[in-house]
Amino acid sequence: MERLKYGIKNSRIWHLCSQDIEVNKSMTLDNWTRYRAEYREIYYLNDTIKFLEVDHFNHVFKFFDANIRKHNIEDFRRYFKDFQKYKEVFK
Repeated sequence: MERLKYGIKNSRIWHLCSQDIEVNKSMTLDNWTRYRAEYREIYYLNDTIKFLEVDHFNHVFKFFDANIRKHNIEDFRRYFKDFQKYKEVFK
C-alpha cells in the first residue's frame, strides 16, 4: 500500500486527503472535515476548529493550534511533506 510506503498509519487520513472533491465542496470523515476552494484546502476538527491549511498554489501547508493527536498530525505532515512534496510553513 502506498500510504504505508510513506509511513502513514491512519488510513482515514490518507482517504480524506486523497479523495477528489469539487471546488467549494466538503468531505467529512469521522471528526475531520475538509473544505476545498480553488487553490486552498482547510481542514477542521469537529467542523469548528481549523487545524490545517494547504495552499496548493504555493505548495505549502501549515498547522494551527488544535487538540488533535500528535500521531495524526504526523500522518498529515507525512502526506503533504513526503507524498505531495509540499513545504511546511510556521506561523
